[in-house]
Amino acid sequence: MKKLIFALIVFNVVQGTFAQEEEDNTFGGWLFTEVNHDFKNGIYTTAYFEHDNYQFKRLECNYFRLSAGYNILPWLKAGVNYVPVFEPEGEFNYFGEVDLVGTLKSGNFKVSIRERYRHGFTNDKNELRSRLKVAYKINDKFGVYVAPEVFTWEGEWKKTRHYVAGTYNITPWMQAEIYYLYYAFRDDKAEHIIGAGLNFDL
Repeated sequence: MKKLIFALIVFNVVQGTFAQEEEDNTFGGWLFTEVNHDFKNGIYTTAYFEHDNYQFKRLECNYFRLSAGYNILPWLKAGVNYVPVFEPEGEFNYFGEVDLVGTLKSGNFKVSIRERYRHGFTNDKNELRSRLKVAYKINDKFGVYVAPEVFTWEGEWKKTRHYVAGTYNITPWMQAEIYYLYYAFRDDKAEHIIGAGLNFDL
């Protein structure tokens, strides 16, 4: 219970924090909090919050991702997500997603491939997000990873995210994370973003 209360406090602190001042566009700033729980029967649930402040678009938005899924095999899991997004001037969109994730481990390396299909219920848009993540455990406290994520639909490229990140295990159930993101768009200027947040396994 104490872990859950602490996670909720951090969740609300992140939600009320602005990553960047209005007049500064050196970097965009994204803040997040993720809370995971694995059940003994193979079912898992996740609650995720993110506050996005872009570099050039002067766009700030908040979104949640509420997820539930099942570990089909030790290396394969599938899930569904509900994603409400709150954008400037009161605009609201919500999405449904389906995830399929495969993970392989060898020594201190962990490689995962995630395919995520997203459907917009308010804008009727679809996209496929394909992510490759390669992580390396330096020791019991520190880790790093790189992860390109490509957004497409019907063979047409939309955008790509390139992550370079570091993680630090504060406790056995709480991890801090910081990353640099190069965000390339088909029809817009690329963004440089610094992100930070906390992951909880409760």
